[in-house]
Amino acid sequence: MRPDAARNRQRIFEEARDAVLGGQTALTLNELARRAGVGVGTVYRVFPTQRAMREAVLEETVRELIDAATAAGENPEPAKALIDFLRTALLTALARPGLTDVLITGTDETDSLHRAKGELVDVTSRLLARVRPSPALTGENLLKLLCGLIHAVSEHPAERQQAAIGNYLDILRTGLAPTTL
Repeated sequence: MRPDAARNRQRIFEEARDAVLGGQTALTLNELARRAGVGVGTVYRVFPTQRAMREAVLEETVRELIDAATAAGENPEPAKALIDFLRTALLTALARPGLTDVLITGTDETDSLHRAKGELVDVTSRLLARVRPSPALTGENLLKLLCGLIHAVSEHPAERQQAAIGNYLDILRTGLAPTTL
């Protein structure tokens, strides 16, 4: 890749990241081109669609969740590991607008995001396997439940979100396996 093309690509990605992580999840590709100071055709070569742009930016966050779940899995207490991961995931998602949409969607435009979500399902499945919830729950189901929790917590005023997270995680802990969590 030519050096100027690489710089343009990096500038486009940085502008997209700043916008999406700043809550501007509806940023158009035309507006992105304007902000990055490049032609719209250049942006479309990097991100063929608006959704592909959001996915590329939020894939970094999905990878952060994979790392968080992996780290939680090192905790010798399975229930605490699962709840700690869910708390981290909730806080991360609340700080990253658009993440819920990326996690809940079954069809992804980018292969790398699809693979990352598969890795997240695998690592959360391992966390669940240690807890052995009753009834059984898969990593994919857990991520869908997480999206519901994100929505529920986001409906609370900011000053009450921490308490809501604690309350919802207590309910989840009790509901998964009342005798072991």
